[in-house]
Amino acid sequence: MRTLWLLLLGCATSACVGNFSNDDLEFLNALPAREDLMARLPGSEARTGASVTGWRVAPLALAEPSPFYRNTHDASDIFNAGLDALLSRLELIQAEPPTTRALGKRTWGPMTLDVSGTHEVRLLMTRTGRVFDYRLEVRRTGSGDAGWWTFLEGIFQADGGMRRGAGAVHLQLGAAVANGFDLGWLSEQGQEWLSTQERLDIAYQTRTLPLRVEMNFVSAQGGREFRYTYRQLPDGLGEMRFFLRADLLPGERREDLSILSRWTRDGAGVARAEVTGGDVTEGLEETQVECWDTGFQLTYRQRSWNATPEGDAGSCPDVSALGP
Repeated sequence: MRTLWLLLLGCATSACVGNFSNDDLEFLNALPAREDLMARLPGSEARTGASVTGWRVAPLALAEPSPFYRNTHDASDIFNAGLDALLSRLELIQAEPPTTRALGKRTWGPMTLDVSGTHEVRLLMTRTGRVFDYRLEVRRTGSGDAGWWTFLEGIFQADGGMRRGAGAVHLQLGAAVANGFDLGWLSEQGQEWLSTQERLDIAYQTRTLPLRVEMNFVSAQGGREFRYTYRQLPDGLGEMRFFLRADLLPGERREDLSILSRWTRDGAGVARAEVTGGDVTEGLEETQVECWDTGFQLTYRQRSWNATPEGDAGSCPDVSALGP
């Protein structure tokens, strides 16, 4: 009876459908899941476009919505959309039982995931102990076995329960462009922007708190870098870090833009942005600190180019539990 209840519980939490064995489910649980990777920024249910409804204005509010909150939310939406697009396609593959099974191996496909039917995919997974390796291969429909090329590679080290562990996913964006595989579904930036990227690396850990997800775009143009990191604590504290290395100022060198946004369970937050290196004069780095209340209203702002701060620094929430 105990075994039966454990099996039913496993199916309830894994959406068991179709002809899946318990061993199949171990493979499926090694794949990344959206509830583990997607950012949860307070206020999404209240925000429409550039405005927030139902604001609760604190006494120290500067009577304007926080630009940093809006920017953080926009970036969160973009990255969540990209993860959702990728994970949705993996879920479509997982909706069917494996095509072939062998000891420590599973294969799904070939199958067609787009309406045009120009390409088909297959997912191949292997297990060695508690380590799962997988790759998503793509080929133009009708091209035969020689037409397969690797679009996605991943690894997951299981540790501590269902979907708990550490993993990494690598998307070969350059290979997709070279093979005529449309990437427009992957990002709101569209096919043109993605065609300038060589690779997207995603690393995550769900083994211990805080949960952590990092995305790093490797540019095909060289020298340009864009990195995003998300962390979440169980009490609702959250953090996003953005790093961009690009030519941001007049001159020939590339500057580093770093933005750190943190927030509490009720939505109050603090952010710091800094531009350094490149053509920034040493000692004159540009920085900006901004805080917002639970209604996402700006309560404090300090800019390095303006000696007089706005608002009261005492209005900024305590996010020290996230560390330095």
